[in-house]
Amino acid sequence: MDIGLSCTVWAGCERAGHLDGIGVYTRSLWQAMDDLKQSEAKDITIKPYAFGRDLPHLACGVPKTLSEQFRIQALMSGLLNAPLPNSSAIRREVDILHATDHQIPNIKGVPVVATVMDAIPLIHPEWIRQNLKSLKSWLFARSVQKADHVITISEYSKLDLVEFLGIAPRKISVTPLGVDPVYFERVPIESRDSVLNKYNLKPGFFLFIGTLQPRKNLPTVLKAFNALPDAVRKEHPLIIVGRDGWGNTDLLPELRRLEDRSEGRWLSYLPQSEVFALLQSAGALVFASLYEGFGLPVIEAFAAQCPVIASNTTSVPEVAGDAAWSVDPRNVDSIRAAMLRVLDDDAMRAERIERGLQRARHYTWQACARQTLAVYQNVLTAYEGK
Repeated sequence: MDIGLSCTVWAGCERAGHLDGIGVYTRSLWQAMDDLKQSEAKDITIKPYAFGRDLPHLACGVPKTLSEQFRIQALMSGLLNAPLPNSSAIRREVDILHATDHQIPNIKGVPVVATVMDAIPLIHPEWIRQNLKSLKSWLFARSVQKADHVITISEYSKLDLVEFLGIAPRKISVTPLGVDPVYFERVPIESRDSVLNKYNLKPGFFLFIGTLQPRKNLPTVLKAFNALPDAVRKEHPLIIVGRDGWGNTDLLPELRRLEDRSEGRWLSYLPQSEVFALLQSAGALVFASLYEGFGLPVIEAFAAQCPVIASNTTSVPEVAGDAAWSVDPRNVDSIRAAMLRVLDDDAMRAERIERGLQRARHYTWQACARQTLAVYQNVLTAYEGK
């Protein structure tokens, strides 16, 4: 089976020097498939593709260009149902193409599988960038509906795709994400201390990880933190790791005031090795997101044996199970109470750390890759039978 792996977002992340969630998914899926190729799936060949020009070298090679401008192809496909002009060339090279991000090509004569993490552009357009958002949402829906099959990452997201895009449940497969094994490895104490000293921290702080954008709900987390007793805030500061995304006009001054009071730090983007050290030193990860298609930071924290305070909405309970302190992400008092409980009850803390560790071991990229390969085979069988 010759598989075209469309990895536009991964390529963009490579250029920017950091991986976001979709970039992690694409790279990890390719790596797991490449590993399976060495053992139980010897008949597969994976060929990278992407939208754009002068594409960077990825671990899977330099992607071939689908089209230089995704926006133009999306408009032509959405308005005129026009396939990619180079469809015949792609058809000669691959049996199936998998778009691992929301940039889904229309290719004549090649079945397309699209991974759609969530339906946020349709459910919450206020949470996406404001320029041309109505047109973007419409084109997104059209491109998903044209795909021969859709992969999503949680049962919750599948329900949303059925409801908001009208896709038949039989055309959607759920392949949960995995945890990179490196998250389970314990960081040497001297390395952890070095990172903590670098940022003038001591163990026990509250940790927030994620791009600063509205749905990640950092303003509400800040309100909950500010409502803690003074002594708790001083002893357990709030450490924020994440790039400035959008919609943060009012948030950034709040972060500066937090730092001025010596009650927290905004560290922006950090190398992965330093994130590991922080996860293994934190009093808890506070993950009070308003909407997640999966919530990968939750199981990554579980693997690192970091206690987790997690939202009780969307897909997060499906992933967190009974291993996290569950909170209403819109309720300041709910988050505040969980922040106090995670510090006060040592027995419950130890129990939930162990539950989280066991839960994280069930999520592997190898399982995700096997399930994805099964989807390809089923789609090809159905496509050839038409």
